[in-house]
Amino acid sequence: MAAQTLGIVADDLTGAMDSSGYFASRGFSTVVVLAPGFPATVDVVVITTNSRAEDPSTASEKVRQAVRSLAGRVVYKKIDSTLRGNIGVELEAAMEELACKKAIVAPAFPAVGRTTVNGVLLVNEVGVAETQFANDPISLVKESHIPSLLGQTTRCRVGCVGVEHINRGPESLYREISGMPQDIVVCDVTAQSHLTCIVQAAALAKGCWLLCGSGGLARQLHLFLTEAPGRPSRVKPSSLLSGPALVVVGTRNQVAANQLLKARDELGLPILNLKVERLNQESALSKEVKSILKEADHLLNQGRGLALSSTFSRYVPALKRSIPIVMAEAVAGILATRKFAGLFLCGGDIAVEVCRRLSVSAIWVHGEVEPGVPIGELVSCQGPRMRVVTKAGGFGTEAVLIKSISYLEKGYLP
Repeated sequence: MAAQTLGIVADDLTGAMDSSGYFASRGFSTVVVLAPGFPATVDVVVITTNSRAEDPSTASEKVRQAVRSLAGRVVYKKIDSTLRGNIGVELEAAMEELACKKAIVAPAFPAVGRTTVNGVLLVNEVGVAETQFANDPISLVKESHIPSLLGQTTRCRVGCVGVEHINRGPESLYREISGMPQDIVVCDVTAQSHLTCIVQAAALAKGCWLLCGSGGLARQLHLFLTEAPGRPSRVKPSSLLSGPALVVVGTRNQVAANQLLKARDELGLPILNLKVERLNQESALSKEVKSILKEADHLLNQGRGLALSSTFSRYVPALKRSIPIVMAEAVAGILATRKFAGLFLCGGDIAVEVCRRLSVSAIWVHGEVEPGVPIGELVSCQGPRMRVVTKAGGFGTEAVLIKSISYLEKGYLP
């Protein structure tokens, strides 16, 4: 296969990051772009449209612009592994912009417990609409059956392919999908090998199909790229700042809550939880930031780093946009007075707001702590580069935060 470069369009920052870490671990130059412009020589460019919570028309236009900026690259439409966001309209916009004959949709990510059976997306064997993701405060999930969801939100005909077709190999799968009358084909997936077969089948379509999925399918897109020069699997120590880690967690997902508590119990990591009851009016926002900075200074004197969180706060729907702003302001204030080796950012809205506040233009990705939990460096005009780990709320083992803190503080993975 001829050498190609890859472009990924994601709808939030943690999604952009979790689809990119695997490429970096294989030695491909990988960058997540937050501001216009990127080096043309980079193997993998990932753009976040930050459109998960936007209205459908705005989300559609943002995707069109992102796809245009990736001209000349193989384009992948990254979606959430739990079906949050404007999945249908964004996929349709990408298809139209690329003039694709078909879109192949496979949001499964078996490595983190997401599979698809009979078109139904399962999270640890439970339909996604029956899990805690159904009540996501940013983007509700009301449908587990992917063809039904796409049929409701696009004008396209939607079909489904079972694993029995995938198990017959890429050539058979290519013929099966090519003969289907539907514009969008959802693929069942219960193992990572199924995702490999899907990408191999798409390669036979020679650019006529658009692949769409989560970080699971993205991990197989290296098949479109020329193998990168060999690189040690261990991430070597970097020459960035030394010091403790600043942990910022803005998701209410129970998985993230358990990870925080484990780090508290095993590392003595202090948790500064946002007091939501103080944010019931705009005039209180600046006062709360001052209060956070004062308490953070006290906790940091203990020398164990710090976790700033809204995970254990009472949820107030009216404040869902205010909380990320308050947390980002607090992060900027803490970084202005203390030196940290790096940031751990959990939750897409929190991650992007912190990056905006710090004027981050790009994130160079270096690898992964665990599947779907990438590591990299923040690039900002306001200060030196800083190590970063990003994570979607529901990703990772219970020990992933402990592993991430070790990387942020030492600059390498064990």
